Amino acid sequence: MGCRATARSAAAAVLASVRASATAAVVCAAAAAASAGGGVAPAAAQSSADSLAARAPVLRTPAGWETLATGLPEETRLKLRPGFRYDRVDGAVPAAGVAFQSERDPDPFVYATASYATGRDRLLGEAGFEAPIGDPTWLRVGADAFRRTATEDDWIVGDLENTIFALVARTDYRDWYEATGWDGHVRVEPGRDVAITGAIRIQNESSLPTRVRFSLFGKHDRFRPNPPVRSGDEGLLSVSLRVGPERLPVGGGTNGTAAYERAGGVLGRDFDYGRARATLRALHRFSKRTLVRARAIGGSTREGVLPPQKVWHVGGIGTLRGHDYKAFSGDQFFVANTECLVRVRKQFFPFAFLDWGAAWFGRANLDRQQPGFDGGAGFLVGENGLALTVARDLRRSDAPLRFGVRLGASF
Repeated sequence: MGCRATARSAAAAVLASVRASATAAVVCAAAAAASAGGGVAPAAAQSSADSLAARAPVLRTPAGWETLATGLPEETRLKLRPGFRYDRVDGAVPAAGVAFQSERDPDPFVYATASYATGRDRLLGEAGFEAPIGDPTWLRVGADAFRRTATEDDWIVGDLENTIFALVARTDYRDWYEATGWDGHVRVEPGRDVAITGAIRIQNESSLPTRVRFSLFGKHDRFRPNPPVRSGDEGLLSVSLRVGPERLPVGGGTNGTAAYERAGGVLGRDFDYGRARATLRALHRFSKRTLVRARAIGGSTREGVLPPQKVWHVGGIGTLRGHDYKAFSGDQFFVANTECLVRVRKQFFPFAFLDWGAAWFGRANLDRQQPGFDGGAGFLVGENGLALTVARDLRRSDAPLRFGVRLGASF
């Protein structure tokens, strides 16, 4: 955009110079004719110059904002936001939306999305905005209004991966509840590797029963039941800190996040609890063929009592791969995972791993726990592609082998 503006300005300067020269030439010619024959008046000379100037094209400097056809700066475009999700409470959920988004910024300025839960005949949607301030951006202010199918299990398994498992293998790893409300946030970014966010959320939460059965394959004829939640209104304040890059670079690095959220308190409503959670991730490459990645995550409820939908679960996919899914539950938890990968062929990585973790109720009960300790091996196609694993509980001599499939990063 800057290059086009510079070129247009140069062209305009050249044309103005030509017009001035032409006008001067006409005036000089008219003056010469007048002094030779006395028949041409100065007014006629000026009229001839004005006529020549009127015939010359006029170049206008482009405005900083485009016409109403686009309505936003040139680097901002209207983008479509299609989507699809499948789970045991909503069934198929096609979605469509639009967003005004800068080519230089991953977060949209303004967006709106609508979706339809075919399994329960329910219209869902959300809309919001985020205003970046500064160049480079150092402050973001945003807000959203929504009616969505929510989950607390997104740290265990991703949305796309869960959809594929539900459609193909009749396995839905997430537990769901409906949330309707609004939220707002302010994020300060003093540098690329630091972000501090304060947020408020007001929402109503309600239970969702299992409603669908369809899947291409599956060990069982039905999905497992979706557990009920404690219905009510939640008012929540939160603050979080990120140190390190938002995503780990391919070459390696470390990042960490810490967050504290307080429901109830000054906001009142139906839930009253305070809890903290922290995550640390690391990726280290020893050579072109060998790398190690690790994650440590933990949480602690500091005040009040968690409602059932906010209880943490550990076991199975994404946590302890040698245990049953969600074998441990509690208002306190920790999980540590590490993997060592060796590339033997292009995009083919055999690896070994260890998992350690537990979940329990009561801050004072840590010394009574016997955390799960699992180990295993597998192979990976692509560093974050298809992974096949076999794992077992290393604390039990009679523990069975458990086979797993992942369609993305292990953790």
